Amino acid sequence: MRQLYMLDGPELDFSLESPWERTEGARKHKCGALTFMDTSVGGSGFLERTAAEMNLVAKRAIEHLDHKDCETACYRCLKSYNNQRYHEYLTWPLVMPDLEQLAADAPKKTGQENHDPRPWLEAYDQGCGSPLELKFLRLFEKHGIAVDKQVAVAPDPGAPNISVADFVVQGTKKAIYIDGAAFHRGDRLRRDRVIREKLKSGAMGWEVLVFGRRDLDDPERVISKVRG
Repeated sequence: MRQLYMLDGPELDFSLESPWERTEGARKHKCGALTFMDTSVGGSGFLERTAAEMNLVAKRAIEHLDHKDCETACYRCLKSYNNQRYHEYLTWPLVMPDLEQLAADAPKKTGQENHDPRPWLEAYDQGCGSPLELKFLRLFEKHGIAVDKQVAVAPDPGAPNISVADFVVQGTKKAIYIDGAAFHRGDRLRRDRVIREKLKSGAMGWEVLVFGRRDLDDPERVISKVRG
């Protein structure tokens, strides 16, 4: 937001609320809230623009974070003097799937009656990042394939994690990515390929499998590749 709208530091502040639990029918899930504040007297209007242009904000964030010779965090992207106590936790690849979803389409105003959150809540409840991932999880379960979900992976023992695999087949080095983001193209697509090639060529010996929505049309092929 600061870079896209050329804001100075004092013009933007935020508050991160502690997580709370919400009950939806028989399910419980955790929620969080990041509240942005326009500190200008009377407001400068950039928060309204952000709400209407969140896809542009996300794209600018991706451009800022994804740069040469940085696989986790550096002073060019995330590190600063003020957050040095958290430097060991900063790793920008972890947020990329969320930024990609935001960047894929411009926000649309919808009434609650037109938006059914249940597929997403069900996916989150099962430890998946999207309804599409949940469909693949159900497919694996149907065929008796045990997987771990949302696994941070590194190319070499002791090296920083450079990605989060949607699934890892238990007892193996098979990392599975469910590619459902429309924003996977251009530099973003090339970066994904570089990261996955590093995983495959590293000392950990990862085998990387990538599936998309169309692969669900041929489930036997998916299962064969996962077991192969």
